[in-house]
Amino acid sequence: MSFNIFNKNRLQYWLHRLTTTMMDQTILFEAENGKEYSGRVRALYETLRKDQRYYNFYFVWSFVTPEDHRDLLDNRHTMLVRRGTAEYIKCYIRAAFCLSDTPMPRYLKPSKSQVHALLQSDPASEALIDSLCETPAHQPSHYEHFILFIKKMLNRGRLLYLMGWYNCLGFFRSRGMLHNNNSLRLERLKDLHAGERCFLIGNGPSLTGEDLNLLQEEYTFGTNMVYKIFNTTEWRPSFHCISDTIYASKLGLELSQKVKAPLFTTERTYRKMKVKPINTTYVHTLQSERYRVRGNIQAYCMVKATVLSLAAEIAFHMGFREIYLIGVDCTNPHTKGGHFTENYTTKEVAETDINRIKTRMKKKSLTTEQIGEHIIDRSMEVYSLLDEYAQKNGIKIYNATRGGNLEIFPRVRLEDVLTGR
Repeated sequence: MSFNIFNKNRLQYWLHRLTTTMMDQTILFEAENGKEYSGRVRALYETLRKDQRYYNFYFVWSFVTPEDHRDLLDNRHTMLVRRGTAEYIKCYIRAAFCLSDTPMPRYLKPSKSQVHALLQSDPASEALIDSLCETPAHQPSHYEHFILFIKKMLNRGRLLYLMGWYNCLGFFRSRGMLHNNNSLRLERLKDLHAGERCFLIGNGPSLTGEDLNLLQEEYTFGTNMVYKIFNTTEWRPSFHCISDTIYASKLGLELSQKVKAPLFTTERTYRKMKVKPINTTYVHTLQSERYRVRGNIQAYCMVKATVLSLAAEIAFHMGFREIYLIGVDCTNPHTKGGHFTENYTTKEVAETDINRIKTRMKKKSLTTEQIGEHIIDRSMEVYSLLDEYAQKNGIKIYNATRGGNLEIFPRVRLEDVLTGR
């Protein structure tokens, strides 16, 4: 039996070696065959974590029971993996450095560029503190370049396939054919609020419970973790939108408990939700930096930079002709005061978002200011395209946010809107 498991793991290892490339500045830690968080491995990890030279490194801990060590996720750039799984094998292949106090499983074979250190003495551990950060980045082989090229081409092919398939579904569903339960819910919402007005609620620092109290009789779209302001207001959104897969996977249970309004999300985000709110409707979406307003959410909707792009397209679909933005400050969400509350998100979620931005920008390190500029630039591009679509289709979008940096839409005062002035 153990021989068969060994052969299975060895086969998995070589299959993943064909499609997985090494990532510099990634360290895999394992203590006592994944049974403990202790000894020299733990001491070295805690030293490296505090060393500024390793600020941009990623740390992966291998455990037999990773759920017993979830507190490590609070540490910067730290991830957990279950020992012996396919993900464990991939993490081993990606890691430029593997540090353990016992030999790694025999089915794992280090590559020529990989450093595997067996920590059996204190001097050996101390020597690594200086040597790891000084190790030069490995030069990708021709094969690794080939693998990255193939992955890029496959992603493009998949995008073109999905675009064609979703357009085909949208064509028939907008004509009453090929519906499922989800698309039927979308169809019933078509022009349900034709000619009416609504308010899209952002989560910027200008958002207050007092302003939200003024909107209790209005149609409103809440977004992401706006429910964290509920303790200061009696207002509750008419609809709720979430598009970020990070929020769905990390905060799914919290969302299902707090969000009682009809929820709109993307299909990809919906699949990531471990606990799905009952009244949830999803739209197909394409992951692309070339954002445009599709105008037919029965086909697909391109979400980029901000969840408000999804909320706006849902509002267009429902027939709203006047749309007002509240709490859309367009400020850096990763600085202090970036949201209406300091505990808007968790450290783990923020770190995951920052890592995603680094990957998108192909940068190993970024300042908080650079991250903010990147987020704001992408959001401004989306708002410009939403404004262009709205003007072509006779839809009015106004910015009723108090302050902030968004000047694409005409400014209005919330009090004037509500009093009809």
